[in-house]
Amino acid sequence: MYKDNKLLVNILEDKYRQFRKFYSIVSTDFLDSTEASAAASFVRTHSAEGVLFYGGYEDAERRQVIFVPDYIPVAGEEDIIRYFRENPDDCPMVILNAEIRQKGASLRHSDYLGSLMALGIKREKIGDIIVSEKGAQIFVCREIAPYMAENYFKAGNISLTAKILPVSQQIIAKADIKKLKSVIPSPRLDNIAAAAFDISRKAATEAISRGLVFVDNIETKKPDHFLKGGEKIVLRGKGKVIFIGLCGTSRKGKLYAEIDRYI
Repeated sequence: MYKDNKLLVNILEDKYRQFRKFYSIVSTDFLDSTEASAAASFVRTHSAEGVLFYGGYEDAERRQVIFVPDYIPVAGEEDIIRYFRENPDDCPMVILNAEIRQKGASLRHSDYLGSLMALGIKREKIGDIIVSEKGAQIFVCREIAPYMAENYFKAGNISLTAKILPVSQQIIAKADIKKLKSVIPSPRLDNIAAAAFDISRKAATEAISRGLVFVDNIETKKPDHFLKGGEKIVLRGKGKVIFIGLCGTSRKGKLYAEIDRYI
């Protein structure tokens, strides 16, 4: 979406000026992990003024930056999630509910995304896509939703029925989690990433150095970054884990790490 961080900061500053001038809810388009990481400093600086991330639900990967006036009682992302569920008409995003019409057919995340892009929808207008057996709930910017609902009736050769739902009608899908217990030399990011994603430490170090690893939604390029426990770690292209923490020591003095991996 943004060719460089300077462009992103300029857009955030422009949105901030708009927010201060009109004293109403303002939002950006959806940001991916790299863009959200670049925006994090701006959000932290202005958090007391009602600037925060919002993706439609807890742990959303693609999020908007939301500017919320102080007459709305929110102090963080959990509060804004609750507020928009109770006041969906104020929310800058909606759900495009795509239901598969053909019995026995199934679609993947990439099928939904590819078919939406084929409609000419820009990626930044689309948030997370939550896939189920019956179809998908797709978070989209409110202003583009009517066009999408009117024109989105097929993904590949599979027929779809699409309608707009408020964010309050999100179906919370229970995540499938694989619990891991791995031996590591220390709770450095490279060690945890290697164990969590079943890759070599060298591959983990390279991925971290290339900016592909995010800790609690912040791009982290230091392989020797120490983790305390409770951190969410994302490796682009590999998935997401939660480093629960250390849970013991082996006979040889190495540490046991407890990790929850989303599958």
